[in-house]
Amino acid sequence: MAPQSSGHQYFFSLDVIRGIAAFIVVLSHWQFFFYTDDFMPPLTLEGVGLPLYRYLAMFYNLAPYAVDLFFLLSGFIFFWFYGDKIASRKTSFNNFIVFRLSRLYPVHFITLMSLVVLQPIMYNLNGHYFIVHNNDTPHFILHLFLIHTWGFEKAPSFSGFNGPSWSASVEVLLYLVFFVLCWFKLNHKKLVIIAIIVSAPIIQYIYPMVGQGLYSFFLGALVYHTYKWAIQKNNARKITNSVIALSILLWIFILCEYTFSFTRTASMVWLQKLLPAKSIAADTRLFDIARNTFFRSVISPLFVLTLALLEYSYGNFKIKWISVLRNASYAIYLIHFPLMVLFVIITDFFSISRDIYHSPLTLLLFYAILLPLSISINYYYELPVQQMLRKKLTNRSPVPAEVTT
Repeated sequence: MAPQSSGHQYFFSLDVIRGIAAFIVVLSHWQFFFYTDDFMPPLTLEGVGLPLYRYLAMFYNLAPYAVDLFFLLSGFIFFWFYGDKIASRKTSFNNFIVFRLSRLYPVHFITLMSLVVLQPIMYNLNGHYFIVHNNDTPHFILHLFLIHTWGFEKAPSFSGFNGPSWSASVEVLLYLVFFVLCWFKLNHKKLVIIAIIVSAPIIQYIYPMVGQGLYSFFLGALVYHTYKWAIQKNNARKITNSVIALSILLWIFILCEYTFSFTRTASMVWLQKLLPAKSIAADTRLFDIARNTFFRSVISPLFVLTLALLEYSYGNFKIKWISVLRNASYAIYLIHFPLMVLFVIITDFFSISRDIYHSPLTLLLFYAILLPLSISINYYYELPVQQMLRKKLTNRSPVPAEVTT
């Protein structure tokens, strides 16, 4: 991979947090095992006896923002690696889209096919599907073309087959928006990026998943431009140290807040004075939205900026196993749901109580199967298919494995 203007070739730490985020998403979906009739209701996490919830509560509750982190990282990496190449016409649309789809499609396809087999077995066994419904021909076609979260589906959430793949579908849509933006040389226009970020919550209100992706992806673009500004300064090391200190302080604050919620009481009093007509439940909802928005809009972007600056100023944290985690993170994210369906089919077929999923040992067993399975699929299936597609469909040799966003 050719170095960018920053002189930095790869951000290994960003792949570490991508892998960790994938594990957190899996953890949050563990609650699926306890839904009545395997249908997703509004459910309080504390009420279902999730394994090790007392110690892992923050990770269970912050999982939606792990998906935000995927989009945030993509925005940063894409503007860093592809932005100027597309704007200068060094990367064509064909090469760009082939390289990106060859990264997403192989695992998406194999998990889609696995659920075409597994969900009917689940239905025949229990009279209903597991969590994700609308497993029909129209939704299969949408999934086949990775457009199942573009507004054509019956419902904008987990609609058909591999529900978690909604983010991959949104990612493809973001690829198109990103390419057009760069093609018209708008990738350095901060006001355009800010305008998209500001409009994204409106889009999210209308169509949640697309708006969520737009917001975090272009927030990642803003993080990249902040990073680029910082490294061009003579005092880049000093800026890095200041950002690290601020990030540590804010992480201490947010960890304490999510653990002890020490700002809730004062905030509720203030909200009741400001909005006296609102109920306590509504005020609580507003507080939760504000707190989560702070995490999504400040903590996560600052964390990515901190890691990027840290690597630029102090060097890469290159460890051999990081490459394995980096390459397998996408497989971990998509494979976990079919594996959950398989687990349920096995336990239900043998009339094993679902109480077994309350056990930390079951959680550990699941991860012990998921991780090597994901690594094997990545190594023996995903990478070979990816390289084959890139070789056949583009006019250039495949990029090194480092570019895996």
